[in-house]
Amino acid sequence: MTYDITVNYEVLERDVEYRDVDGHVLLSHVYEPQGEGPFPMLIDLHGGGWNRYDRLRNRPVDLELARHGLVVASLDFRLKGQAEHPAAMQDINYGIRWFKAHASDFNATAQGMGGLGFSSGGHQILLAGLRPHHPAYLTSMDALPVDATLDYVICSGCGYDLLATVCHSSPSHANAVDAFDLVNYFGGIAGVKNESPIHVLQSAENLHHPALLLIQAGGDVLPGFTNERAGEFVQAYSAAGGQVEMMVLPHAPHIFINPGLVKPSENMQRGLLALKSYIARQLDYLSHPFVG
Repeated sequence: MTYDITVNYEVLERDVEYRDVDGHVLLSHVYEPQGEGPFPMLIDLHGGGWNRYDRLRNRPVDLELARHGLVVASLDFRLKGQAEHPAAMQDINYGIRWFKAHASDFNATAQGMGGLGFSSGGHQILLAGLRPHHPAYLTSMDALPVDATLDYVICSGCGYDLLATVCHSSPSHANAVDAFDLVNYFGGIAGVKNESPIHVLQSAENLHHPALLLIQAGGDVLPGFTNERAGEFVQAYSAAGGQVEMMVLPHAPHIFINPGLVKPSENMQRGLLALKSYIARQLDYLSHPFVG
């Protein structure tokens, strides 16, 4: 498994149906490098406050990643307002397993699969990485005889402490979270805590700890998303035995990496390079792991 950011491939884009559930036909937009392969895969989850946008939200980033030799699958999943929690997490868990089972259809390998998410998508891919076997996230296991483990996860703009988010959010912020709506979505304060990454780490659950990169927006003021909360999560993740790196981009706003959403900046350029170099390093390590 290799990923070479100095190589450029043409990329074939197409929509693929990966699930039909409760009247919802779920698509993934797949970016497939046109080369010898097989290529490693990455699952991308878009943000949008758990309730909006779709699989094309991160297209410029996904296309940039794919052209260096990575099959990227950006998932649609049932949003808040379309289905109750944990429907989205069930779709994501299923999507990871579906693409593992069908990797050869995209000139890809299921080995070394990674996950990427921005904002609420960062929260969801982090939970998916921590909880590949979580009973509430599992559906249709008999049809897909593979698991949903990820080898590495990359998050940016992630909510690490959702209790802080619902207790201290201010509607004056441009990316403010509707705390009341979020409490309802997760089924009350206890439900929010159960889906809050820092609290999940502190629970007695049997968790998976994929290698983790946090690309932190240094200027993020959303409660639960700040540098302080990210630092607390890093300490807890490391204490639990997880390999974790955090990169803080000074003064960067909540959304800053995606070229399709914000103006180019030094932080954007550094963030994109961090994404690509981390993927290359993780795949290289998976091919040459430490043997004690």
